[in-house]
Amino acid sequence: MPRDHLKLQIIVILWGFTAVLGQLIDLSALGIVTYRTAIAAGCLLIWLRSRSKTSARQALVFIITGFVIGAHWITFFLAVKVANVSICMVGVATLSLWTALLEPLLIKERHLRPIDLIFGAIIVGGVAIIYRSELEYSHGFLIAILSAFLAATFSIFNSFHITKAHHLVITLYEMAGACLFALTFLLISEGKVPLPPRSLDWLWLIVLAVFCTVIAFSQYIELLKRLSVFTVNFANNLEPVYGILLAAFILQEHKNLNPGFYLGATIIVVTIAAYPIVRRRYTLTHP
Repeated sequence: MPRDHLKLQIIVILWGFTAVLGQLIDLSALGIVTYRTAIAAGCLLIWLRSRSKTSARQALVFIITGFVIGAHWITFFLAVKVANVSICMVGVATLSLWTALLEPLLIKERHLRPIDLIFGAIIVGGVAIIYRSELEYSHGFLIAILSAFLAATFSIFNSFHITKAHHLVITLYEMAGACLFALTFLLISEGKVPLPPRSLDWLWLIVLAVFCTVIAFSQYIELLKRLSVFTVNFANNLEPVYGILLAAFILQEHKNLNPGFYLGATIIVVTIAAYPIVRRRYTLTHP
């Protein structure tokens, strides 16, 4: 179990780096997701070869889940481009809230508790503070919150998928679905697939596809065999912390944010960190 949690933290660090990579790569959000998923799917197909086979029905289900993943990554990188890494990361921090709200709707065994609504209201307050203090980035912030909602949705879907096939097979078909989704919208909006303008962009795309996608994403799915969706998404609360720290160190973004951002971000992060502790105690007294 400690090994699983250590692995989970490494995954979260890699995911925290994705937003910085999105800022460094000189492509649109659709372009980044198209190349990211295409390279990832290609690597997995070469690695698995004949072992990638599954039933047509399961393949279709995984591909459709990939559409949701593609939408999540497009909105994620769009938020980075429209706003910045730090704003995007705080929006993504609402992931646990969305998971707590969506699980009772999608999983029969889970029930919505009043404590979920209370903590949700507090997080909304933190979101409102950031929104009002960073009006310049408000659109990017809302896009990031939508991205968190989509992430919670496909995380719950993957908790069902993990019993159906090997985690690398699931990742392959989901990356294929995400690529198809992103490529379709890229061709509609831009009419072609643009090439990365700089050689360095290719390096960042390979890092994004191999380390942050093939390795991190497939291992995240594998962890769902033993860890709950909420546990995994709770650990993801540290993704904004890692992302903001990396953005401050690499991109110097901390110089462009006002005190309202830090107040709202602190409320969100502290609330989410306290949530599982309070929820556990509430569950013991309100079975």
